[in-house]
Amino acid sequence: MNSSLKRLLREQIYWKLEKYNGICEIRFRRGKNVVVYTLGDRFVVDYICTAEDIEYVLKIATSRSLYAAEESIKQGYISCEGGIRIGIVGEAVLDNGKLRSVKNINSIVIRIAKSIQNLPVEVLPIVENFDNTLIISPPYLGKTTILREMTRRLSNKGNDILVIDERNELSATTDGVQNLDMGANTDIMVGVPKLNCYEGAVRTMSPDIIVTDEIFGGAEVSCLLDTARCGVKFMATAHGKNIDKFLQNECYSPLKSVVANYLLLGDSVGCVKEVRCNCLN
Repeated sequence: MNSSLKRLLREQIYWKLEKYNGICEIRFRRGKNVVVYTLGDRFVVDYICTAEDIEYVLKIATSRSLYAAEESIKQGYISCEGGIRIGIVGEAVLDNGKLRSVKNINSIVIRIAKSIQNLPVEVLPIVENFDNTLIISPPYLGKTTILREMTRRLSNKGNDILVIDERNELSATTDGVQNLDMGANTDIMVGVPKLNCYEGAVRTMSPDIIVTDEIFGGAEVSCLLDTARCGVKFMATAHGKNIDKFLQNECYSPLKSVVANYLLLGDSVGCVKEVRCNCLN
């Protein structure tokens, strides 16, 4: 088991989970059975989650200071060493109608980042002749993992790449050190909101390619359009189940003018459902 994951768990839970290989997600719901996801499988564990179990995870994840992690908690997650992200659900604390914090946390999802060394064969032509690329899939089907490996390969081919890693899922950086290999020519900005990065990144780092995970909404789409207009290529992911339906959404339809390659995942983890290349030709 991942040593960083082991550190987050109370001993009685660790011994229950030790037999599962390749854990990529653990779900804790107070008063319910713990659920484990591996690559392609779901297991209901013979253990009922308690409030103390959730409290222990959060204390370790925040170095015993929830207050210090308040900004991250407002976004619904906490990033930890070793490529672990903890999603949280609880009671919202509002200040003049704006979310200030979350209290009485009753559910958490621990997600463990994975690296791969092999790409699906359908993806290889995109890497060999790269242009602006969008990876689309429903949650938990491996788009971030594939994005990471594509980035590593493009970087090792000599492309200068800037990764905007807002939630620290791609690189799993701890104290400035990447825990997951992103390539020899990759620079990484961790923990900074994507909207604050694009313009400065293009001006100061002069990357060949900008990589970012999970675009959401029109403002982020506008940033990608501006990036493309500056002559910098990009690669990003988004949630969706169908390429055409995704592009029918008025927020995302402007991407049709700049995205050359679409990669759709579905059915199972890492399964390539559809590839569209050279859509701008």
